Amino acid sequence: MVGPAPQVTIIVPVYNVEDYLPETLESIAAQTVFAQCNVILVDDGSTDGSVILAKQFAAEHPNVTAIQQENSGPGAARNLALDMADTPYVAFVDSDDILPPRAIEVLLNAIVANKASMAVGDMDTFPKPTPFLWKKPFGKGDRLLETVVDAPDLIFDAGPCHKLYDLAQLRAHGLRFREGVHFEDAFLAIPMLLKAERIALVDEVVYKYRKRAVSSSIMDNLFVREQNFWDHLELCETLAELRSELDVFRREVLERFLVRSYQGFAMRAHDLFEDADLWKIFDRCSRIYHDIDPSFIARWTLDTRHRVAYLAFKSYDFELFARPWERLRGVVACGGDLHLDYPVTPALLPLTKVTAVGARLEQVLLSPSGDTLKVSGHMVINGLPMRAPLATPLGLRVRGSNLTAPVTVERRADLKAGDDNREWSGFSAELPVDKLRRGQHHLRLVFLTETGQASRQCLISAAFLRDATTKVAGDTRILPTFTGRENAALLVQRGGGTAGRRRWRRLMARKDLRHIASRAPFWKQRLLRLLTAPLMSRRDVWLIGERRDTAQDNSAHLFRHLRQVERRRNVYYLLAKESADRQRLRGLGNVVTHGSFRHKFLMLHATKLINSYDIDAYMLPERWERSPFLKHLNWRIASSRVFLQHGVTEKDVSAGLHRGRGSFDLFVASAHREAEYVAKELDYGDMVKTTGMPRFDALVPDRGRRRILFMPTWRTYLVTPSYNSSARPRVAFDGSAYQVFIAELFGSERLRQALRRHGYVLEFLPHYEMRSLLTDVVPADDCFAMADQTTRTVQDALRQCDLFITDYSSTAFDVAYLGTPLIYAQFDEEEFFTVGGYKKGYFEAREDGFGPVCETAEETVNAIIRYLENGCVREEEYSRRAADFFAVQDRNNCQRVADAIAALPGPQQ
Repeated sequence: MVGPAPQVTIIVPVYNVEDYLPETLESIAAQTVFAQCNVILVDDGSTDGSVILAKQFAAEHPNVTAIQQENSGPGAARNLALDMADTPYVAFVDSDDILPPRAIEVLLNAIVANKASMAVGDMDTFPKPTPFLWKKPFGKGDRLLETVVDAPDLIFDAGPCHKLYDLAQLRAHGLRFREGVHFEDAFLAIPMLLKAERIALVDEVVYKYRKRAVSSSIMDNLFVREQNFWDHLELCETLAELRSELDVFRREVLERFLVRSYQGFAMRAHDLFEDADLWKIFDRCSRIYHDIDPSFIARWTLDTRHRVAYLAFKSYDFELFARPWERLRGVVACGGDLHLDYPVTPALLPLTKVTAVGARLEQVLLSPSGDTLKVSGHMVINGLPMRAPLATPLGLRVRGSNLTAPVTVERRADLKAGDDNREWSGFSAELPVDKLRRGQHHLRLVFLTETGQASRQCLISAAFLRDATTKVAGDTRILPTFTGRENAALLVQRGGGTAGRRRWRRLMARKDLRHIASRAPFWKQRLLRLLTAPLMSRRDVWLIGERRDTAQDNSAHLFRHLRQVERRRNVYYLLAKESADRQRLRGLGNVVTHGSFRHKFLMLHATKLINSYDIDAYMLPERWERSPFLKHLNWRIASSRVFLQHGVTEKDVSAGLHRGRGSFDLFVASAHREAEYVAKELDYGDMVKTTGMPRFDALVPDRGRRRILFMPTWRTYLVTPSYNSSARPRVAFDGSAYQVFIAELFGSERLRQALRRHGYVLEFLPHYEMRSLLTDVVPADDCFAMADQTTRTVQDALRQCDLFITDYSSTAFDVAYLGTPLIYAQFDEEEFFTVGGYKKGYFEAREDGFGPVCETAEETVNAIIRYLENGCVREEEYSRRAADFFAVQDRNNCQRVADAIAALPGPQQ
């Protein structure tokens, strides 16, 4: 048994953690061997209440010491305490984490019983677990490792927590934390793992690491901060110097760390640095990795994408490191595998092997003449940047038809939006319909390289499944389909006239019956549809909706027109039973409760699905999961999909709305520039129609109420979205540019006085995703008000305001359409378009907008006052811009949209 004398020094660096420190300290005090511990708390110049909490804890416990230092970083704080430690063993705890009650006891017993250099226990992260690579040795019981070679994955655990160290051995090896750098703990933890002669492995969780909801920690911004690249490179250089001290086995373990830990930095360096700094990184890395075998590097890197930088180091090719997209333009085939087309010696060949090649189909479109079938999609060749067209010729092979059609590589704005290296990863091929043989044919993407051919099976995507409707070309019927889990295929049948149609229906019925008999997903719905199809086949059923509980946007206005003006019988609006908007549709009829049996039945026979938002997200009944629905039911219904939009498209929304993702059959636009952008950049071609938005028909000004409406859009990075409860805010709301601007605007005394002097009220209508954070921002003053959406629609609020203020919201276009003056308060433009992930499109507010652009609260207040003083009249220049922008400004948008929907072809039989 361990004696009663102090055995362990627990070192805790503290910095601005007043919200978490009490829980950490409580967990330390709750240790079963707390009496045998000395605790040293080192406050690293905290500016919050952390130092007070530390001193209080020290005052309550005689074995706790609290000291302070000027802010010098956690490495310096730990070293200061390490010099003070006088117990046989030392442990480290971060000031926002938690120790289970027996943590120190089990580590202490293990290190003493095994006479080990160190003891290592398991660690969990919370609130969500993290599958660390170094956790592999755990789950097999306690055991003694003679060296780290017995559990080499431990080398990837570069932190000092959840460990207990023999203090004398740390000092004998001269190990300390590196000061003034990030990853300071790895300068101690990794060398000690390598030099330890006996390691006691404790198969029990001894540490709980907190992953904060909003974090600015080093690990959460690993590849964003430039200094991280330099500091980790310094770590690798320091560790590389140990190679001469290690036997061959420990050296191999060290080199695993050197290769694997820097791969992410090496791969991304060219995104952050200019050539001068890139050369320094390149030259230093070339020396570190010079003697490491290429096959070993290939083994310990994730994939080809991460190996390209090491290929550059090993071949000493700076251009390959700095601009790989210029040096790598194609692939070559070897024995069915693909390699990057780059000249190498045989020894370097493992670094060029492409680890993954994928091709997903997204669209299958029949030409107007019916002669060709255009098949398009995108490909991924791991490690090959696609910032320019692929130099390797491609083909699309239709197996069973003796047909390989040439492939055209295409630019994809949506893929470029997420990664510049995927800009030219789109492809398409035109298949002659008369060359397609009867039967079911798989599709393969073929690489026609100089050294031979290699091919990969094309897979399906969600867009492919949405587009998987029967194509009829003369006497040929073609159904895009899939086999297995997701292998793309074409089902082809020939035969015209009544006999051909009957044969096709029998084929479809047999597929239904096989699906029903196998009890596959949606088999009940397939059965119900099969039985009721004869009753519904002649009905042109239009299903319309927005979000499940709203009826305020384009969809609601179009529905009203269809019921009151066109008096269509088979048009239905989906709305939640508890929705407050049901009252707005009273008297129109055909309002169907979302999720009801009637909703589900109508979905089985709908010819048109019409929405202002995401059709799959908001129109599917509850428990109809999107992926199984698309795979097993959508293609049998074959509804046309209509996107009405919920605002004018002016940003680069290709990442979400490109036809390779959304796959709408009709895309409604309001302006010629908008339509041109959607047609070209989103790949909708003539599927986009410039009709104007239905809600614009009701945009009749109702000004004169002396109200200013402030309606900013939301920030995805400040909140947890209602549709994704697992997402974490990436930036704290308090102190954000958004919060500061709101506080400064509503706190402006000049604004309050101007509003009172002119008799106006500033009304705040925050985005619904932000409302929970903004309940107390409006002052208790009759010059200000919080809008109540339960008593008035957004559209009514827009119509009734005399002046409108927004930031980047598309509602600015509604207000411009009305003729109301507006102000753009773009106070966080850089953050909005970088952190928020938004991309600018064809519209620039300063050059094309309909009002002045302000960057601060003070500028915004000045602009408001100017409008109050001129009677809230829009300037002539902004009126001219509005007139030039909108294609039409009448009250016939609903009619044009209805006509465009009616012109869509029905399901092909």
